[in-house]
This record gives sequence, structure tokens and C-alpha cells, in this order.
Amino acid sequence: MNDWGIMVYILLIGVLIFIGKALKTRVPLLKKVVLPSALLGGFVGLIFSDAVIPGSYHVDASVMATIVYHMLALGFITLTLKDHKKTENKKKIWSTGMVITSTYALQGFIGILMVMLFFSDKSVASGMLLPLGFGQGPGLATSFARNWSDMLTGVETTSAALGASYAVVGFLFGGGIGILIINIISRKRGLDTHQNYDDQSLYKATVEIDTVKEINVIDGLTVQVVIISIIYGLVWLTLYILNQVLLPLGGIGETIFGLLVGFNFIIGIFYALLFKLILNVTKKKGINISFAKNDYILSNLSSLFFNFMITGAVLTITFGFLKDYGWLLLSITSVGALITVLYVWFVTKRVYSAYNDEYFVGLFGMLTGVASTGIALLKGIDKNLETPVADEMAMGSATAITMALPLFGILMLPSIGYGTSNESLFNFIALFGCLLYCLTMFTILMIRGKRKVN
Repeated sequence: MNDWGIMVYILLIGVLIFIGKALKTRVPLLKKVVLPSALLGGFVGLIFSDAVIPGSYHVDASVMATIVYHMLALGFITLTLKDHKKTENKKKIWSTGMVITSTYALQGFIGILMVMLFFSDKSVASGMLLPLGFGQGPGLATSFARNWSDMLTGVETTSAALGASYAVVGFLFGGGIGILIINIISRKRGLDTHQNYDDQSLYKATVEIDTVKEINVIDGLTVQVVIISIIYGLVWLTLYILNQVLLPLGGIGETIFGLLVGFNFIIGIFYALLFKLILNVTKKKGINISFAKNDYILSNLSSLFFNFMITGAVLTITFGFLKDYGWLLLSITSVGALITVLYVWFVTKRVYSAYNDEYFVGLFGMLTGVASTGIALLKGIDKNLETPVADEMAMGSATAITMALPLFGILMLPSIGYGTSNESLFNFIALFGCLLYCLTMFTILMIRGKRKVN
């Protein structure tokens, strides 16, 4: 049975997602809860594994973390390849992106500050997982926690479990507080609060037939998978070349290469953007290769990758970290959730001239869970998604990726200084870097709000 290897885990994730979807569809109580089916499936798998029931089936957390690492990159590549719908108010999209990234920075500041004040025996990396788990979800939190294992638990699997736990707690806080917020707003508006919260992506697509003969979607699917494979192959080749160049440099080279490995999804985004640029150039020259990109199939593939990522991330949890990090996790996530809800409420009231409640609910869900969490909460007060908020969130999250790159760099500083005489200096630079980034974005948002840009 050794020939099956990682395939057993892929099959396990697929079965668990199916179980999660079935439970979410058939159990009335679960319909009332904002809980993605992939996350629910991960919980089922975790509960029945030997992490909870001794003697039950064993999940190799390191293998599962590897799956999450690759699914994250593949998901970002697929989303980047898609064409996003243009909007009439581009300034509004950038404001939404700034709301998202300023919240990331605020969460990073809170996490680092709380570690410094109350958990000084721990590395600041344990606090930096707050924006990665809350703001970016289980994929980044798990991947970065593995890369920061030297600063955290010293064990990759235990560190990955801590990262995944931040994301899981974020889902629970986002869904729980989000439902409370929806009920308050619904009572204020006189809306019916008895409804179900189904999974739905922020990203919409229409089915397009490339040619009259290409009715079978398998042909288009094959093309998309091949293109994604080529792009991810270039990511591997890039990392391989950098490995040969940087490792001979010694400690600094190893550190830089470790950072680049954690940023594999950004390298993938770069190559995906380059591919789209090549497509646009060929199109302008009259060469028709439109078959090379199908947004409908890409939408489904991105959903597949991210669902596998979420379920797999939950299965990396082993609970070995709870003894040392349980109180830290509970304290930082509780304070982080409270400040996030207050900040998002304050900002959305002053940035947007209309649909303040809808933006507040949707963005809060997104900034504690994932996109589907935000859209599920949004449907609580915008049942048929008739407002432009869902589309603005989708477009804003795309701009946020660009604006968040400097923030990712700030969060990587402590790992560069770790173990050196300047470790404390790098930690303080990261702390005040997050604060300065947040204040800069916040100031711009307030100015745009007063000028009625949105």
C-alpha cells in the first residue's frame, strides 16, 4: 500500500468535504451556522482521528501541511488567471482594499504587542499568526507557521497546528459574532432573521463555450490544468535555481531562501500575471488563443483548491501545542476579534456613503474567516446579494493582495533577526511597522471618506 502515499490523504480530504457538505445540507441546526462545508468536514476528520480518539486512524500532520502549502499556491494562481469584472468606481475598490490591508496591519500590531506585554517568554511569531490566520485563512497561517517553527515550537507539525488553530478560532469568532451582529441589524431594520447560511463564493462566472465543437467541458478543464501546471512548474524551477544560488552563501542565504519558499504563492501570482500579459499581447496582434483561459473552469478549480486547503489545514491540528500556547491562542484571538469588529465598524461607517451595514458585516466575516464566511454573513441582511457590496469585496480583495505585500515583508523581519544580537530590534521594527502601516491606510481612508470618494 506504500504506492498510494499522499493519494490516501487527497482521498480523505475529498471524502470529508463531501461529509461536511452533506451535514451542512441535511442537518437543520448546521444550516443556521456560518460554517463552510470544508471546515465542517475538517472538524469531522479531526474528531474521529487519533488526535482525539486514541487508537483511531492517524493523520500525518507534516504530509497534510504540505498539501495545504501547495493548495494555497495553486488557489492563488487560479484566481489570478481569472478576469475580474470591471467596476464603475475604481476608487471605491481601492478604498475597500485599504480597509482590508489596514485591518491586517492592525491585527499584526495587536498580536505582536500582546506577546511582548503578556507572553514575553514566547516568540513574537506566535502573535504574528493572528493576521495570517484571521485575515488570510488557514493556508497562509499553516505555511508560515511551518517556516517559523524555529521561533515557535521547534517542531514543524506542532507549529503548523498552531497556525491552523488561529484560522479555526477565527472562523468560530467570525461566525459567532457575525450572527449576533446580523440579528442586531435585522431587528433594527425589521427583517426576518430566520434563514440559512449556505456556502457561496464571492466570485461569479458564466459558462462560455470556446468553440461550437467544444461542448465537452473536459477539454477546457484539461487546458486549464495544463496551464496551471506549467505556471506552478515555473515556481518550482525558480525556487530550485534560487536554492542553488543562495544556499552557498551560508546562514543569510538560507534565511532568504526560507522566506522565498514561504512566498511561493506570490511567485505563482507573478507568473500568472505574466501569462495574462502574454495572452493580451497575442490578442492585440490578432492571434486567437482565447481557449487558453476559461473563467468558468478557473472559478471551479479555485474553489476546489481552497476547499482542500481548508479541510487539510484543520487536519494538521495535533493539540500538542495547547499546553504551552493554549492561553496565548485564546487571549490573542479574543482581543483580536473584539478590536477587529470595532475597527471595521468604525471605518465602514466613515468610508462608505451607502450600504454601511452590508460592508461592515461582509468585511468582518472576510477578515476573520474567508471569502465564503463574509458572503454568508452578507446574505443575512442582503439575501439576494442585490447590493454591490459582494462584488466590491471581491474586487477589493484583489487590490488588497498588492497592497499587503509590504506588510508581508514587515511580518518576515523577526525571522531575519531571530537568534542574532539584533533580535529585539527587528521585533520592535515589525511592531511599529504594522502600526505605521495601519495608521497610514487609516488616514488615507478618513480623507477619502470626508471627500465622499466612495
